[in-house]
Parts: sequence; C-alpha cells; structure tokens
Amino acid sequence: MSDRMPFSKHNHVAIVCISHALGGLELTAIQLAREFKMRGADCTLVVPTDTPLSRESIQSGVQTEFLNPKLRYGDPLASIRLAKILMAHSTDIVVVMQSKDISVVTGAQLLYRTVRVVFYQQMQSNVDKRDAVHSWMYSRLSLWISLTERMKQEVLKHTRVPESIIRVVPLGRDTHLFDPTLFTQHEARQRYGLPLVPQIVGVLGRLDRQKGQEEFLRSMPLVLKHCPEVFYVIAGEETRGEEGFRKHLVEACYELGIESRVRFLPFTDNVPEFMAAIDVFVMPSYCETFGLVLIEAMSMEKPIIATSCGGVPEIVDDGLDGLLIPPRDERALAMAVVRMLKDASLRDLLSKRARQEALKRFDTRHCVDQLVLSLDSL
Repeated sequence: MSDRMPFSKHNHVAIVCISHALGGLELTAIQLAREFKMRGADCTLVVPTDTPLSRESIQSGVQTEFLNPKLRYGDPLASIRLAKILMAHSTDIVVVMQSKDISVVTGAQLLYRTVRVVFYQQMQSNVDKRDAVHSWMYSRLSLWISLTERMKQEVLKHTRVPESIIRVVPLGRDTHLFDPTLFTQHEARQRYGLPLVPQIVGVLGRLDRQKGQEEFLRSMPLVLKHCPEVFYVIAGEETRGEEGFRKHLVEACYELGIESRVRFLPFTDNVPEFMAAIDVFVMPSYCETFGLVLIEAMSMEKPIIATSCGGVPEIVDDGLDGLLIPPRDERALAMAVVRMLKDASLRDLLSKRARQEALKRFDTRHCVDQLVLSLDSL
C-alpha cells in the first residue's frame, strides 16, 4: 500500500454494479474494489447473483454481496435490500457504476441517510435528463465522476447537476502489467498463430458496425498498393444476441480480395500480449466515449491511429503520441496506415511518447489516487 494513496476519511465503501454482462465497465468495478482494498478500505461489490460479473468478482477475491432487482427502475424491495447491505457494512460511500442503478441506490439512501452516493459515469449520454425524476435522483448525489472534460460538459448541458460536484478522473491501466519489456513479438505472434510477416496492423474490440472494423478492412486494398506485405488482424467477439456482423466482415474480405491477408481472432483478455504481437494499433470507431483500449496500446508502446471522436482527442494528441483521422473515412485511414508503416522514425517517436504519456497520465495508481482524493473530500 506504500505506493498507493490510502483512504484517510471514508474507508467503508460499496460499489454497486447491477449488470449481467462482463465487459469493460464491469471489470472496472472489480478493479476499483481491489484498488480500494489495497488503500485500506473495507470495500464491498454489490452485483446480481449467478452472473459472469459475480463469478469474476468472487474469483478475484473481492468481498461480494448480491442484489437482484425485479424492476429496471424504482424497485423499492431492491432498495430495502440494498439499505440492509449498506448498514451491515457501515458503509460511508456508495459508488454507482451505471446510471440505471441510481434509482435503487437513492431509494436505499432514504432508509440509510448518512451514506454518500457517487456516480462513476463511464458512458456518454446526449439524452436530456432535466425532468423532475432525474433531477430529484441527481440531487441526492454527493459527487459525479466523469472520465473526460467532454463528458462533463455534456452532463452540464443535459442535466441539472451542479458543476461544483463534478470531477474529471480518467480510467487507467496498470503500466506494470502493460509493459512492453515483458513480451517478445515473436513469441506473442506464435501464441496467437499469427504469421511472422514484417508488419501487422491490429484492431481490438467488440465486433460492431459502430466500431469501424468494416472501414478498417476497406482501407486495406489501398494500403497493399504501398505496403504489399502488410497483414491485418481483428480481435473481438460480437455482442450476444446481435450476431451477424462477423459474417459480414468475412464476406467483405472475400469481396475485396484480401482474405489471405486478414486474420480474425476471438476475444482475448491478454491484451498486453496481443499488443506485443502487432506493429500498429488502430481504433476506427465512429464514436468512443473514452477508449480504454487506446491507453492499453499506449502503455504497450504501440504507435496508434484513432478516429478524432468523443473523448479520444483527450487521450491522443495528434502528431505527438498518435495520429488522428476523421471517422468513417477509409481513405484517410489507409493513408495514415501507409504513413506509419513506411516511416520507422515516426513509429518510434509516437510509440515512445505514447508510453511516456501512459505512465504520466493514465497509470491506474495515479488515476485511482485522484478518485480517492475526491471521495475523501466528501
């Protein structure tokens, strides 16, 4: 705990995440619980029973309680159950991970009035929430955490949350685990069954039209004219219940005649090793609230090409630690890839600066330290 800022005031914390999925948001909840514990907090993660999240929480050694609301919003029985959990743990602060769960938590607060409620916003919303119901719920919050300045401005525009309770604290990654010196590219490529070709350009993320994987593929014919030995890799899975896009991407490869130069990989939780296997990382999303995968690539000292949308420009500084391009522009993407592949000095400069920025701004310890300071200020 010596290299982490300890809690000095509020050390009984609950994190509420009523989710049946296991993605970035849910893994962040588990990571926060572990980080809070390492800072001396008695931290409890409140999750639904028998879900991927609950199993991962228990396996991670996190103190776990269970809550199973029957209603999506305004479930009084769930609020009563949650209030009992919070009282049993003498909870000082509740951190809410999803906006839909605020109603259950604020309901519990009516029964356990001394607890402070903090919303940890990870998704951007352009929906107007200045109505009476949302305004009442948000008036019960002691603190609102946004990941980017852009998100904060959207909150001020679409809600009645006062600016005085909003803090901007980015997500981070453990740069001791995301360390390029721990991996060799040759071994990483062998592990993933990738060819030992000169240059591999990779994309990692959920397979979804909004993630820009189709534009990524359609950029390849133009890239091949300048870099005939390049190889593309796409790692990720489709959202459950929304299958069909992977098949569309595979068909696009055959349509473009690039099927021999593209490899599809399943979802991997060994992101550092995946990053070690590639030469250039691309995030071609149409819009990205934050882009945690960019920080993962930066930490692994990878040159980055990303679309200049959402919170991305607050992470990547164009021309300094990565290249930014317009979304949905396959030609601009192709030209950026060609530029990156042909200019070794540019790749080296951008990747080294990216690692430096990750260490300075986005290391987990530093980001959670900021969060702990904000919680202790309540």
